[in-house]
Amino acid sequence: MTGKGTLRPLTVAMIGGGIDSAIGRVHQIAMQMDGRFKLVAGCFSRDARINQLSGLEYGVGIERIRSSDFELVEAEQNKIDAVVIATPIWAHASQIALALDRNLRVISDKPLVARVSEFEAIAGRDCAARHRIFCIFNYTGYPAVREMKRRVEDGQIGRVFKIMAEMPQDSYLRLKNQNRESSIQKWRLKDDEISCVSLDLFVHLHSLVSFVCGKKARSVIAWSRSISGVAANLSDEVDAIIQYEDDMVLNAWYGKAALGYRNGLRIRVLGTQGSLEWYQENPEHLLIADAIGDRLVADRNSTNSLVTALPRYQRFKAGHPAGFIEAFANYYFDIADAIATGEPNPYVLPLTVVGEGLRVAQAIEDSSNTRREVVLE
Repeated sequence: MTGKGTLRPLTVAMIGGGIDSAIGRVHQIAMQMDGRFKLVAGCFSRDARINQLSGLEYGVGIERIRSSDFELVEAEQNKIDAVVIATPIWAHASQIALALDRNLRVISDKPLVARVSEFEAIAGRDCAARHRIFCIFNYTGYPAVREMKRRVEDGQIGRVFKIMAEMPQDSYLRLKNQNRESSIQKWRLKDDEISCVSLDLFVHLHSLVSFVCGKKARSVIAWSRSISGVAANLSDEVDAIIQYEDDMVLNAWYGKAALGYRNGLRIRVLGTQGSLEWYQENPEHLLIADAIGDRLVADRNSTNSLVTALPRYQRFKAGHPAGFIEAFANYYFDIADAIATGEPNPYVLPLTVVGEGLRVAQAIEDSSNTRREVVLE
């Protein structure tokens, strides 16, 4: 791995991610946390006032705060290393195309695009274009998740036969019960070919399963419901059973109507010689069981933890937990390495995995609508 500060920072411009957005500040902090990127330009909002305030807050010179995404890429195409896209999902496809047309690298917030057809249009471009696209799945940036991946790859828990993954949240039903539905971003209240809750949550579960186990999905049976009623027929509660190659099964549950759960992301990996469990709200602990069922908890100081002990994850000493933004920064660090070396990075999900996540999400929608199993090609 490349060490901190050994290369010049890569310069980036950002589309979206203004100070009034849910994720913009996270991108801005994470990309610069390890000195690997520098935000130098942007069009942060269609609101002129928010756009200007965001640029100033993020330390961007006023002359490089642009009024539109088109103006941004036109003005910056020969000055920057990449464009970060942090807009609502529905805008991603056109903005990615805009950047690629000007030979710019793209770093996009997940799930990259909203439809399988949009993904196929991007993937259908020449090979050079495909290798200029990076999609951030920040939960795979947690060191404990990377430790889990290592242990699975080393065969420590034997053959993986089942994964239980869940991501329950309560935002829709909680806000409905508080008479605060108006605070939900409008773009989240619209389902398209793939439901918004799957684009928002399931793609994270898929990224974790693929990252840890490297298996491909084969078939899907799913059930989705509308519980909160924050918008007509909006899906907000999903259960899915997904068959993977090598007879591995994923039980997935996610949604935004589970009262009391802010972000209950949990993944349990069950093998013939042990099991592993990670819970996002206790991010530095990995629960491990061995072949005879004995259990232990590993953290950054555990003598048999190899990944979590790496210097790059020791921004501060163990006992002072790192979390969500640090995981985001870890993923940005790996993207910087991939750009600097021109080689794939084992911690950056390839475009094929990103596309598979969208196809499985589409299959979840199709299965739920038809009440039938959907077989993936």
